[in-house]
Amino acid sequence: MREAPALVGRERELAVLDEALGSGSRGEPSAVIVRGEAGIGKSRIVRELVARARALPGAVVATGECIDGATVGAPFGAVRRLLHDLAREVGVDALGDAAGSPRVRATLARLVPELDDGAEAPPPSGADFVSEAVERVLENLSATHHLVLVLEDLHWADDATRSLVRTLAGTLRGSRLTLLLTYRADDVSRGHPLRTVVAELERSRAVRTVGLTRLERHEVAEQMRLLTGVDPSAATVAAVHARSEGVPLYVEELVLGPDGPLAGTLEDIVLARYERLGTEAQAVARLLSAGGERVDDALLAEAWDGDDEELARGLREALAAGALRADESGLAFHHALLREAVYGELLPRERVAAHRTFAAIVQRRVDTGDRTLAAAAAHHWRAAHDPDRAFAATIVAVDAARAEYAVATAARLGEQLLELWDDVADPAGVLGREELALRCEVAEDLRDAGQSRAAMCMIDHALAAAPADGAAIEKARLHAAAMSLAAEHVGTAAAMVHLAPIEALLGDRTDAAALPYRVQALAARAHISAELEQSALTDACVTLASRSGDPAVMSMALCKRAVLRLHAGGYETALADLRHALEIDEGAMLWGRCATANVVDILNRLGRYDEAVEAGLASLSEAFEEGLERRIGAPIAANVAEALVNAGRGDEAVPHLRRSAALLRGESPRWEEFLLELEAIATLWDDRLDDAEEILARAEPLVASPADDAEGAFNWQALSIDLALARAEAAAPVAARRLRERALADARLLLHPDAVVDATASPMLLLSTCRAISSARAARLDVDPELEARAREVADAQPTDAGPPYLPAIAAAMLAADDATARWRAAVSACEEGRPPRRLLHEARLRLALAARRDGDRRAAEDLLARVAREAPAEGAALIGRWAAEALRRRDEEADALGTLTAREQEVLALVAAGMTNPQIGSHLHIAAKTASVHVSAILAKIGAANRAEAAAWFAAHRRDAA
Repeated sequence: MREAPALVGRERELAVLDEALGSGSRGEPSAVIVRGEAGIGKSRIVRELVARARALPGAVVATGECIDGATVGAPFGAVRRLLHDLAREVGVDALGDAAGSPRVRATLARLVPELDDGAEAPPPSGADFVSEAVERVLENLSATHHLVLVLEDLHWADDATRSLVRTLAGTLRGSRLTLLLTYRADDVSRGHPLRTVVAELERSRAVRTVGLTRLERHEVAEQMRLLTGVDPSAATVAAVHARSEGVPLYVEELVLGPDGPLAGTLEDIVLARYERLGTEAQAVARLLSAGGERVDDALLAEAWDGDDEELARGLREALAAGALRADESGLAFHHALLREAVYGELLPRERVAAHRTFAAIVQRRVDTGDRTLAAAAAHHWRAAHDPDRAFAATIVAVDAARAEYAVATAARLGEQLLELWDDVADPAGVLGREELALRCEVAEDLRDAGQSRAAMCMIDHALAAAPADGAAIEKARLHAAAMSLAAEHVGTAAAMVHLAPIEALLGDRTDAAALPYRVQALAARAHISAELEQSALTDACVTLASRSGDPAVMSMALCKRAVLRLHAGGYETALADLRHALEIDEGAMLWGRCATANVVDILNRLGRYDEAVEAGLASLSEAFEEGLERRIGAPIAANVAEALVNAGRGDEAVPHLRRSAALLRGESPRWEEFLLELEAIATLWDDRLDDAEEILARAEPLVASPADDAEGAFNWQALSIDLALARAEAAAPVAARRLRERALADARLLLHPDAVVDATASPMLLLSTCRAISSARAARLDVDPELEARAREVADAQPTDAGPPYLPAIAAAMLAADDATARWRAAVSACEEGRPPRRLLHEARLRLALAARRDGDRRAAEDLLARVAREAPAEGAALIGRWAAEALRRRDEEADALGTLTAREQEVLALVAAGMTNPQIGSHLHIAAKTASVHVSAILAKIGAANRAEAAAWFAAHRRDAA
């Protein structure tokens, strides 16, 4: 049975695939999703892509096919097949070398046993290890090969594969990579687990979607001509097009069937190949249809209850007729539709008997050690109407899935246990725990798999079904999981709903089962308590954790106390807690990650940027070796980038920002927002204002409210204010006034209560507000006294652990109405001692220079301006450097500025500098006081002075220059 030698009517779709191949070969990773109904030609277009890819120099092609396992199969089934393909193409040694570290290689050996060299044990637990190991290998191999990876029939993907596909296609780590995914659209209806994955991927600009449509009449005619070698008549084309409805598979069956092109219904068309088989071949096909999408030879032979010769003859006939196909992984039907049609032909008793036979055989393999087949055994037992054996096999499948870090699969299998619960004689006895405990495990697996909504839904159902009395630990465990999920994905208010139930359920219990949840609850209580109570509560939290004897619980308590100490400004004590946490729970994933990231963050806040970078890079190296660069390393890379930006080493920060963004793409809106914030800070102060404005526009949908993320909301508002003020410096007078007014309006966010309650969240907004107030005053705009008072209050609330209080000093100088030079000299001194971000030091020096020049100390001012213009651009503050350079140019322009004043104005200005009032000037020059006032106003406008004192200083400086 043959197919058309060329694709028909797929020019547009092939163009998209060719473009993806071209992008991948050029080092621009891309992904294409091909979707369509059954029989529409997805596999055919995949074969065409593979043929074209193999013709490209340096291309390595690997494929993985998902197999129908009633939505739950052996974890990473298609990925295993794809990796085996890769090993065959590049060699096992090259695949192992691409792992990059012994731990990653050991993790990958769970899927490719040939990689197990015994040098390193795989990690004991963690769903992230496998996906990161696969990502790492593909990324490294794509540096030397153009990888063309195909995963077919994702509508049948197991949960672990589906979760990994979401990560692979969402992040597209690698350089020369082309990823092709296919699924049957009519099988992915509302509620199908693939639906949300596809919806998420289709939002990515790097992922293209191709929908295969039915063929038009002229395309059916072309397919018929290619199949038969002759031009069909118009009447025949019309009939075949009408009968096939333009589905290529139906066209093929109609045209090549021996009974003529127009026989039967569509179901008859699909079954035609089967019905043309002899008795023995039909019997083989019927048994095979119950075995699954693909069945290995040995399994079929053991399930066959007839003569071996009959099996051989039946197989040969079915293969020759094109009803079945065979490859190294086993036997399968020519098309899934054919298997489904044949399976539908089985009588109910025949179907049950076939599944019972397969179940018994597969179960024996499970019992002798192959636990990866447990999910298949459970599927067959369920189809054989044996819930007790299905339940027992599913328990083994759950354990096997967790052993391979496939928590998404474990969660789905756990849900199957819940579905079987009422049909099993003694489910709690078989499982070893009650139903509520099982629901806790499923909820935690869903959470760990990143399925937060599903996890919350499971928790809600579990709590609703929980008994009113008893089960305190299970209910507290559910509330604790819900509190963590809500804190991460919704906000503090939603999380705190679960606090009181935990406290009520556990009371003063100190047993090992209760302590982890009591510690979590006590830390949460501290988080929402008044500042005076927080210290005592977090100390009690650590004391309680120490009684558990569990390093992980103790580490959690120390990390939570450190966070609150950090918010209170206790940087050094927070740093001590975090380092203690790392010591007692070395290698811990969750709290180790939290502690390390916070250590880097605190060192950054203390201005110890080199230490922060050193600590962060060391942790990044460890995360890479462990195979958790994305989950652990990426947040740390972001913190390293922040330290580099603050140190004025923006060029060095860029690779870390980009790496972190690539690793975290699609993972968390909050991390995406933070990375954009760092990029915006770097570009704004580097005088790339258009780039900064574009980043602000991109970030707008991601910015949280102050209630959910005060620091993030404050920082974005600060950036908006600073951008407006930077634009105002070069704008025409009317536009500049509007920009300054907008900056003042944005600055009112500083009136939010959290700006004072959590002062560590508001330093950027504080300084931006002070800049807005200072700029408004210079432009003679009204400033709200309430806003100015709040700025002083927030400045006074800033923590002083970071050394000299440079933030209050800068704020005081910006808000000062007099003694500006002295205040800016104090601010520069505080900055030089207090190690702020380098841009702030340059800004303070610039403002000191300008204040000194207004006071008449032009030589000192110009020396300092020259220094800022020279040093600031090299330390990520090109905007400040430009302002300094422009101030120097204005000096040259002002050298003969006295000449721009009329003779009378020069006389008036000299008298102003002498301290005379307008009436005194009028009397001295024999003019009216009102005329003197007009002259003074004209002089102030011409020289840009804000008041008579500035005009006097200006006159003194320029008369000295003239002399």
